Amino acid sequence: MVAPAAKTPKGEARRRSIMAATFDIIVAEGLGAASQDAIAQRAEVTQSAVRHHFPTKESLLKAFFLEAIERLQQGFDTPPVDRETDPRAELQRLVNLHLDAISKVDRVFFFEALAYWTRDSELNAIRSAWHDRVLRHYQNLLEMIHPHWSANDISATAQQVLTLIQGCWLTLQSQEASGPRKDAVLGAMTRLVG
Repeated sequence: MVAPAAKTPKGEARRRSIMAATFDIIVAEGLGAASQDAIAQRAEVTQSAVRHHFPTKESLLKAFFLEAIERLQQGFDTPPVDRETDPRAELQRLVNLHLDAISKVDRVFFFEALAYWTRDSELNAIRSAWHDRVLRHYQNLLEMIHPHWSANDISATAQQVLTLIQGCWLTLQSQEASGPRKDAVLGAMTRLVG
């Protein structure tokens, strides 16, 4: 599923403006303040323009948070590992990439989005499928690192790595994209993988 696009460049610019205004309001004032009227005022468009692109507040929020999932996925998704690549180095690179992606996302926005995704079964399914893809990627690397491990050990360790990284939404500040806390997470991941 992809967030709907406008049919003309002018319409797309207006839709982008509406989405940017939605982000600003949600981060500054919370999801409850994101009315179509407030968004129209912030985007400097008419309410009719907002309703043209998004007939209801629910359709606006769903499109907004769907687009948010897509943007977050872009920061996490990577091509499959080449069998010639050192799997430990690849796992380290991947975890670094994921930590960097986390540090670039506004935390207020992330938690508002997470709450919304959790309440919307369709978006929650998309988010879950994305997590499953990341988890499978970790599992593939762990199978290469530890070919003697059981499937259960690989699955459990991949889940622990994913949980460790996802926990950084809570613990890693954007200004800590590098430094002692990130190094501690990377060290914990290295010890976990063995």
